Amino acid sequence: MPTLVFWIDVDNTLLANDDVKADLAQHIEVELGPELAQRFWDLYEQARHEKGVVDIPLALARLREQTPLAELDELTYRHVHSLFDNYPFFRALYPDVLETLRHLSTLGTPVIVSDGDQFFQAEKVFSSDLAEAVQGRVLLFIHKQEHLEEIMKAYPGDHYVAIDDKPDILADMKTALGDLVTTVFVLQGKYALGDKPDNFAPDQTVVHIGDVRNYSAEQFLQTKKSS
Repeated sequence: MPTLVFWIDVDNTLLANDDVKADLAQHIEVELGPELAQRFWDLYEQARHEKGVVDIPLALARLREQTPLAELDELTYRHVHSLFDNYPFFRALYPDVLETLRHLSTLGTPVIVSDGDQFFQAEKVFSSDLAEAVQGRVLLFIHKQEHLEEIMKAYPGDHYVAIDDKPDILADMKTALGDLVTTVFVLQGKYALGDKPDNFAPDQTVVHIGDVRNYSAEQFLQTKKSS
């Protein structure tokens, strides 16, 4: 049997990130009020547009730099910062996530391969107990699909399985690796429901991440033949 290595995304794959954002938005508005809260989210989108991924530390830094103390005192700013630093991410895990990771560990090597800013994403992965669930096998990149050789070198295998909610990332991985990777599309979160690239044709599709618990190693080796 070929050795399997699983590349597992975090946001909206293992953890309900859309729900986290909505919860944070409510708390931020309580701390800042509607006007300053909107300013923060404008800076959040500005940073995301510039970097191509969410960058919470950059958005927070710009909020501090661009808002005078008369509008945002230091104590309130620290309270807002602490919302992100101390968020209980373990409460946002999808049902059966830890059991799913345990199942994958019986079939091969599960590795969390996530994208986003290096500070906030690391906090999310470690404080949610996801890092412990995969014995510390965590790789973080700004754009992970640009680091496939590095990922394979870090955790080599005969065959790779990419589990993700983002169609564009799965499509990029399939284009780069062909039948060497099985792409598993998880129908969770806003990206899964949004527009999809023309070349998007996942090998497997699951409604919930917990559905992966029912897959055998043989199923993960099944890929759609390249045309």
